[in-house]
Amino acid sequence: MFNHTVEFINNQSALSASVERINDAPAIALDIETVNWWDREAERVSLIQLAFRENGEMRVAVIDAMTAFDPEPLRHPLELSLKTKAIHNASFDAVKLLRHFRIATSPIHDTMLAARRSGERRCSLQAQVETHLGFQLDKTEQRGDWSRRPLSEEQLNYASLDAACTLLLYEKQTARGLRGDYELRARIERAQESLPLAHRDLRDNSTDPSPDFVHSASDLGSCSFALLGVIAELSGRYSPEHLIASTGAERIGLAGWIIDHTLGPNADIDEDIAKQEIAALSDRGLIQLSLSRKLEATTAGAKLWQDHKPRT
Repeated sequence: MFNHTVEFINNQSALSASVERINDAPAIALDIETVNWWDREAERVSLIQLAFRENGEMRVAVIDAMTAFDPEPLRHPLELSLKTKAIHNASFDAVKLLRHFRIATSPIHDTMLAARRSGERRCSLQAQVETHLGFQLDKTEQRGDWSRRPLSEEQLNYASLDAACTLLLYEKQTARGLRGDYELRARIERAQESLPLAHRDLRDNSTDPSPDFVHSASDLGSCSFALLGVIAELSGRYSPEHLIASTGAERIGLAGWIIDHTLGPNADIDEDIAKQEIAALSDRGLIQLSLSRKLEATTAGAKLWQDHKPRT
């Protein structure tokens, strides 16, 4: 384990002061926590965690995004500054910041993407920390309620550690010469729109996706199909947070069997990817949340699974 200092920020003056210090850092690692992430309309960003070095010491600013929060001070370090922003699975965190706060983070080094490009197969944050930093992340707070205030000490430690680990992974990857460059689709399309023959009806699909029609299992990715199977076979068993926690390395029972037989026994599912896939299944009308906040397969989702599920 390593030492790092955590500062919880829940007012604008503290945010402005912290941003001044962050602006002097050579690189920033970014992570977020969200609430209601499975429901596009109800989703909110709860915390924004920024890890950076100050005089060589690791610092993490944990920013409360559910107070009377004005994100504008974050625009300079995250969008306008040329310093690198390290993110593990930028397609989740960076896209959420763009959607909710219109901050187009750049330039980005995606530590998960860099690990994949290097040929590694276990690329989740948990697996990367174990492989390259030599310890195991405690994921107990995956099931925590990030909407509650005050946050517990355990929640703050959990949130800060993910950002700090991402910064350490970034430093190790760049020392090895790995490339993790990632660019938001919104930025690419913005550049395209400035070209003479650009199509003016291009939309930022990363921030405003429309539901896809799913006609067969081949329309879903293997991870998405495996999660659909767990929900269909164990309808009403899991809350969204509980399902995320159950898809990690410690898979057991029927849920573990479904994941292993659909993805393979050595499959490594990153937490944020699982969130993205569950939210997409909901958008497509294949799963829904019951009144008791448990995931259920819809009629279409159950039929899709039954028609194509792996057989023993």
